[in-house]
Amino acid sequence: MKKYILILICLFLCGCQKQQEMEEIQLFAMDTFMDLKASGENGREALLKAEKEINHLERLFSTTLEQSEVFQINQNAGQTAVSVSDDTLHLMQKAKEYYTLTDGAFDITIAPVVKAWGFTEEVKKVPSEEELQQKLQLVSNDKLRIENNTILLEQKNMAVDLGGIAKGYTSDKVNEILKQEGITSAVLYLGGNVSVIGRKEDNTKWRVAIQDPLEEEKFAGILNIEDCSIITSGVYQRFFEQNGKKYHHIIDSRTGKPAETGLLSVTIVSKNGTMADALSTSFMVMGVEKSSDLWKKSNDFGAIFITNKKEIYITQDIADAFELEQSEYTLHIIEK
Repeated sequence: MKKYILILICLFLCGCQKQQEMEEIQLFAMDTFMDLKASGENGREALLKAEKEINHLERLFSTTLEQSEVFQINQNAGQTAVSVSDDTLHLMQKAKEYYTLTDGAFDITIAPVVKAWGFTEEVKKVPSEEELQQKLQLVSNDKLRIENNTILLEQKNMAVDLGGIAKGYTSDKVNEILKQEGITSAVLYLGGNVSVIGRKEDNTKWRVAIQDPLEEEKFAGILNIEDCSIITSGVYQRFFEQNGKKYHHIIDSRTGKPAETGLLSVTIVSKNGTMADALSTSFMVMGVEKSSDLWKKSNDFGAIFITNKKEIYITQDIADAFELEQSEYTLHIIEK
C-alpha cells in the first residue's frame, strides 16, 4: 500500500489548489486500490459511469470469480470453446499480438507457472525443477485458439491470466467514457497504472512520480505529461524471500523463473494504456537492449528502464519530460 500512497502524494500535492476540488471516487477492484479524479460540471456522474465499467470488466477478466469469462475459459481447457464478450475477445486478440511483437516475452498462458510460484495464491514458494518443467509444458500461446467470438485452450490444465494487460485496457475504456462525458481534465490511478486526461486545471502538465525501486519512500524521477498512460512494472511490487534470496513475480516463460535481466523497473508512457501495460511487463523479461530495439521501430510509446547498477535509460522522445530526482543514478538517453 505504501507505493500506492507514494504515487498519489506526488500526483495530488504537486498540483494547484483547484485540483483539490476535483470529483473523486475510490474503489478496490481487480485486486488493487483505485483512485479516480475528474473535473467538470458532470465529473461525479462521469466517474460513476467509469466505476461501473471497471466493475463490469473485472467480472469478465477475473481468474477467481466463477462467473467470469476468463474463469470459464480456464475451467474448460482441453474440452470446449467458450463464447466471450467483445471486450474479452478484443483483449485476447491484443494479447496474441503482443506475444508476437515481443517474441514471446508477453505470454498470458504463463498462468500455471505463476501459480506454481504462489504469486496468485496465499502461500508463495520456490517450486521444484520437476514441477516447473511440468508447468512449462502447459505454456503455449499457439494452443490459445481464437475463432469468431470463442476462446479455446487446447490442452487440459492450461490457463490464461490477463493481469499483465487488463488494467491498461481498463484505463483506456475509462478514458473513453470520461471523454464522451465531456471531461477534459482527469487523473486515474489503477493500482500502479496512472492515466491522465488533458492537463491540470491551471493548464500545467501533470507530474507523475517514478518510484525508486531501491528505496521505497523515494522517487527516481518525475514525469511531466498530459493525455497519456504511465505504467510501471517492477521487481519491488510483488516478491517473496526464501533462504535469503528474493523472488519476484515477473516470470520468463522460457525458463519458468523470475526474469534476470538486471532491470528493477520499466515504465512505459503511451496514449495506448493496453500496450503500455503489456510492454512494461515484457520489457522486464527482454532487457534494455532488445526492448530498445523494439522502441526504435515504433513511434507510439516511450520507455524508462531502471537497472540494478543504479542506471536509468530513457528513450529520447520523453527525455525532456523527465526530471531526475536521485543524483546517485546515472542517466542515459536511448536514441533512434
